[in-house]
Amino acid sequence: MFKLVYGNGSRFRSIFLGLARPLSSIPIRVTPSGLEFRALTSDNNMMVEATFPSNVFESIEAASDTTLALSRDGFLRSVKRAGKRDTITIQYEKASRYLRLLLTNVKTGVEREFSIEISEAITELIEPIQVELPVRFQISLEDFKKLIRDVIIVGDEVELTYRDNSIEVSSTSEGRSYKTSLALDRPLYLLESREDEVSSKYYVDYLKTVVSTLSITELIDVEFGSSLPLKIYASLEDGTKITTWIAPRV
Repeated sequence: MFKLVYGNGSRFRSIFLGLARPLSSIPIRVTPSGLEFRALTSDNNMMVEATFPSNVFESIEAASDTTLALSRDGFLRSVKRAGKRDTITIQYEKASRYLRLLLTNVKTGVEREFSIEISEAITELIEPIQVELPVRFQISLEDFKKLIRDVIIVGDEVELTYRDNSIEVSSTSEGRSYKTSLALDRPLYLLESREDEVSSKYYVDYLKTVVSTLSITELIDVEFGSSLPLKIYASLEDGTKITTWIAPRV
């Protein structure tokens, strides 16, 4: 059993709507240290994960570690109702078929309660990805959005290439092509690599999903390697970490 109180309903909504949309169910793990979320999309080509340390909650009660898989549709319908004046209380009683989500308006005191069905019994989250990626760069979310809008006009995949202290972003399809170069301060905030040349391709549709997943941050970090997953992540000021992994095109 557990009970968590999160003080900013609109922030919680923004984080979880992006994380939950590409999934078929919502697996969470609650411990005295906080809340953890990690799941693969049904095609196994994308993983989304987030960790919320205990300090981000106004209160946290967790008698033991609990792992649940929630109904995606029920979860989304409930979380969409959260507003900026709402606190969110998430409560689960052992052996219950439902998780209780309570929205409390801090100004009026009005409470709204939703029950989210437990979709399946699980005992652990899937294992995190453990891979060293040679290239890392940091870019604003707005500039990342512009890249995606440009690429998607041309094709359904994008190629990232590191060479000569820059990142080349390119896409080609029949009769069309796109190419741009990213460098430190143009517009990157950070760029580093342990290899001289690295290149890999990824589906653009997954990159579109990342934008909504990381909508509450201004800067994102991106890591990649030749024929290796693309890692896109953000560490928020309160210690919350949001990460998306995208499989390479082979």
